[in-house]
Amino acid sequence: MSEMTAELRYGFGKNWAEFVSKNFNEEVLNQSQTHLADFLRVDTLRGKLFLDIGCGSGLHSLAAYRLGAERIISFDYDRDSVATTERLRRYAGDPAHWTVMHGSVLDRKFMEGLEKADIVYSWGVLHHTGDMWNAVRNAAIPMKADGIFFIALYASEAYVDPPPEYWLKIKRLYNQHGLIGRRLMEWWYVWKFHFVPTWRSGGNPLHAIWSTHHRGMKFWTDVRDWLGGYPMEFAGMAETRDFCKQELGLDLINLGTGEANTEFLFCHLGKNQQWTAIEAQRAQRPLARPFSKIDGFSFAAYEPSLRDSADGNDAPRRSRVMVYEDGRPLGLNHSLHDHIAKYGSGRFSHWGDNIYFSTPDNSDPNTNSRTYTYCVSF
Repeated sequence: MSEMTAELRYGFGKNWAEFVSKNFNEEVLNQSQTHLADFLRVDTLRGKLFLDIGCGSGLHSLAAYRLGAERIISFDYDRDSVATTERLRRYAGDPAHWTVMHGSVLDRKFMEGLEKADIVYSWGVLHHTGDMWNAVRNAAIPMKADGIFFIALYASEAYVDPPPEYWLKIKRLYNQHGLIGRRLMEWWYVWKFHFVPTWRSGGNPLHAIWSTHHRGMKFWTDVRDWLGGYPMEFAGMAETRDFCKQELGLDLINLGTGEANTEFLFCHLGKNQQWTAIEAQRAQRPLARPFSKIDGFSFAAYEPSLRDSADGNDAPRRSRVMVYEDGRPLGLNHSLHDHIAKYGSGRFSHWGDNIYFSTPDNSDPNTNSRTYTYCVSF
């Protein structure tokens, strides 16, 4: 990491301490707990060791505790985050089976000394280390052979207008400012990227501020976390999938988009009984041909039988459809239709009677000799 990057490192721990002081409550915890259980497709973590890498506020470790995890290990590089997580551990009654410590995912020796975990969890952390791919590699060290690897990274496909380079510049600028400059940038960001777009679409610009996100985060905490988050790297969906397969031997088994981060769930298929059984039930069916050319890189497959489970204006992320190219998950789901047409690269959307999609290399799916399939409940 360069000296400039080190100087501009954002103090996530102070942000999380403020979040817990001002916004933590049982509703926030319940939302985090529900999201964790839903993505892991479990009702309980009984009998599981949960490792929280970059524990931040400690909220997700507390959610794992409430889900009945047998053992919880939380660590963070930021000592303020360690202190805040300890605060939530005390809130839980000082459970002896929950350990909070200071450590770095970039310290290989430290990672090798951790207990082997059933669930290795790192949400929105590894891309802020200054050495993302080495962090991903080290994060998998304490994972059991039949364990789960749950990470969330900033997917480059989700940031096209403005692009990643724009946001890196903004983040550096934010960290160079003092308190007043940061507050002004926060209001500029909220006005430009929340108020104006929501108002133009006919929505209520104030709604996002008063609502709570489904992982239990609060609006202003997220704004500061986003603007301040530096160092920072972006990772493409296919890039992350391929890295974890080629470097770590892990199979992508679940994918979630819609927040700033894209969520990835990996395991060794064949070694994890739960997800091997889920994968066996995922019957891939061919997309209806011929595919209609819509615009740019966008094509459509007419699938009216899936209409009731499709995304719509009332529920823009309802669909649980995954599209595959030659048996591999295609790309970013729930994508905007104009982004599919303009940028392609595997973006897709299940909307109404159709599945709108693009190919990873933006070729014509009618003529590139590849197979395109889908399954429901990815």
